[in-house]
Order: sequence, then structure tokens, then C-alpha cells
Amino acid sequence: MFSNDAYLEWFGLKPGEMVGITMKELLGPLYEKNLPYILGALRGEKQVFERRIPLPQGGYRDTIATYTPDIIEGNVLGFSVFVADVTPLRESEATLDRVLGEKEEILAQVRELTGLLPICAWCRKVKDDDGYWLQFEEYVKSHSKAEFTHGICPDCRGRFKE
Repeated sequence: MFSNDAYLEWFGLKPGEMVGITMKELLGPLYEKNLPYILGALRGEKQVFERRIPLPQGGYRDTIATYTPDIIEGNVLGFSVFVADVTPLRESEATLDRVLGEKEEILAQVRELTGLLPICAWCRKVKDDDGYWLQFEEYVKSHSKAEFTHGICPDCRGRFKE
């Protein structure tokens, strides 16, 4: 049996302490969850699966495990286990999912006022989807979260003083 120092962190066992113990003793509560994959490997079928492993000191590791059968002359003698820690990958995926969700929320807000908007060239009323003509401010308020405040631009101020 070969093992590395990851077993100390993941299972609380030094490599030398693993000699002579069964997989059931090593895996503890994970054994029953892994049993279908163990049996598949013992049938000569390579097994690849994901598992969240709780750590003895708290927390967890997300892993991808591969059980590769050791087959000689058609007989399965056992299998080797390779477990890759994919915790950073899963954390990055969770962050990406969160950011993509935020992006979708922002895009939904931006998309509220897109496309062609029929507007009267004279009075600036806007024609809504039902064919009614609304004041520009009323239309925008009903299709966005925008609020309006009014003032007079310098050009209009000059025209209305005369």
C-alpha cells in the first residue's frame, strides 16, 4: 500500500498507520457511499466519481476519485485509488456562478429600456405596447426604476426669457 501525507490531513492517519487497515476502517462513514464504486472496480470497471470529504479538524475537501482495477490475465487483483483535491476549482465555480447571477440581474435592469421606442416628434409622448400615448416621464418610470427631477436647460432658459 502506498499513501501520501494528504491522508494525515483528510483522515487523520499517517501513511505508516494505514498499513494493515481495511478501506472500511480508513473511510469510516464514507465507506458506504463509496461501496458501489469499490464493487465496480473489483468487477474490473474503472470508476470515476466526485465526493466531498469532511476533514477531522473541520471543513471539507471536494474531490474527484478514480478507482483503477489491477487486472492480470483477466483476474482483478485489486485496484489503485487516485484522489484529486478540486476544492479550489469548486470554490472558483461557486464564485463564477455568483458573479454570473449578479451579471444577469444587472443585464435584466439594462434590458428594460431597449429596442425602438416610438416617440412623437412634436410633443415627445411615447407610444406603449398597447398603443397608448404616454408622457415620456410616465413611460420611462413604468419601464425602469428611474426617477425624474425637472429643471430648465440653458437653451430653453434663453428662449423663455424673451
